[in-house]
Amino acid sequence: MTITKVIAYLITIAMVSTILWAQNQVSLFDSILPTLPWGVVSLVDLYSGFILTGIWIIYKENSLPAIFWIIFLIVLGNLTTAIYVIYSLNNAKGDIKKFFLGKNL
Repeated sequence: MTITKVIAYLITIAMVSTILWAQNQVSLFDSILPTLPWGVVSLVDLYSGFILTGIWIIYKENSLPAIFWIIFLIVLGNLTTAIYVIYSLNNAKGDIKKFFLGKNL
């Protein structure tokens, strides 16, 4: 699970860096992405991933923490997914079943 943690940390760093870079290039609200066909595909893909990750979070967590994780997921995207994986790995302490199942173990 160490390699998973390293990958999650690298993704977190890459996402923060990319978000900061992109925001300095053009405001999120001025983006042309939603007007491009492949931009729409990318957004559908992105939000489909949010839904699947959100289902996993809801399954694993108690109600209140799950609500906060879902809000961050919607606002910050897969940056939240990477942070949640790190959080889950740390809580699992090497137990793969606890990592995937959380409170349902």
